This record gives sequence, C-alpha cells and structure tokens, in this order.
Amino acid sequence: MRVRFTPSRTEDTVILQGIDPLKEGREYIVFEIFTPYGRSALFRIEFAESEEPALFDSRVFTVTSTDLPPTWRYTSYETGSFALCPEPWSRPGFWESYYDHDPSALEVYESEKQKIITASQTTKAD
Repeated sequence: MRVRFTPSRTEDTVILQGIDPLKEGREYIVFEIFTPYGRSALFRIEFAESEEPALFDSRVFTVTSTDLPPTWRYTSYETGSFALCPEPWSRPGFWESYYDHDPSALEVYESEKQKIITASQTTKAD
C-alpha cells in the first residue's frame, strides 16, 4: 500500500501531529495501518532513511495504491483497536522492544519491512 502526503488545510492539532518531517507530494510505503478505538486510522511510515518509523494520521495522505501486502494480518485488541500489519509486529511488546533497540525485534522488523517493500514494488510495476 502506498500513500502520498497531501496535508489537509486544518488547524486540528491531532491530525497535524508530527507531520513536520514529511515532504508534501512525496509517496510513502505504508508498513502498518493501526486504528485506535474511536479514532481515525494511523499509517506507520518511514519518513527518513535513518529514522524509526512513526504513526501519522491517515487524513494527511491520499492513497495511491490500495494493494495490501500479502504478509499483513488483521489483529484486534481488547481495547477495541485493530491493526493490519505483519503478524510478528502485532505480538505484545514487539514495538516496545523495537524502540528499545532489541536486536531480535530489529531483525524481525527489517525482515518484514523488506517483504512489504518487495510487494509494494511488484504491485507498483503492474
């Protein structure tokens, strides 16, 4: 799945939270869709080469490819939230371990990320 950053003309700080590093008009690969209970969907995006991925409000993007990676799975949480992402990323504690730079979590992230990138390139070329 790919999206283009098209910031909305809004003053809503929830929608605009964290968007400063994103480049207007740039296309990004979506690595996860996370929907917190009662809120708008968030897209996990890598916005810079050496930066960790972050969640951004989906309303600042235009979807350019709706093809979902074959490795994504639906995961629901007790809170009513849900995610579409590789199954290993939805395991309890995965993101905490990743952001703590746990080597095994980093390895799992990179492996699954490459699968998503490969799928994205294949569908983009079609």
